[in-house]
Amino acid sequence: MTTQIAGQVKAPGAAGGEEFEVVLVKDDRDPDYAVFCLPLPGCVSQGKDRDDALAMITEAIQGFLEFASQPERQHYEKDKVVREWEAIGCKVEAAVVRVKR
Repeated sequence: MTTQIAGQVKAPGAAGGEEFEVVLVKDDRDPDYAVFCLPLPGCVSQGKDRDDALAMITEAIQGFLEFASQPERQHYEKDKVVREWEAIGCKVEAAVVRVKR
């Protein structure tokens, strides 16, 4: 199975606010979607479908930002991360969520 990266899709979120790129990962062996906010280390979630996963990661990002006074953003190479998931047969999609700070 090959990885499929869709164009960035704006997910519903707070008007205004800050945008974060997230990566949704779907493994055919698992019914849920995993979702990662790569710029914020450890900010991950999951959902029963794509929309649920996006809602859950938006909530996770808001919580992350609320408790991290100066969150350090990490540099990441999305293509490298995608290739790693591709190697184990996952489908990958990029999206953008907006959170209010």
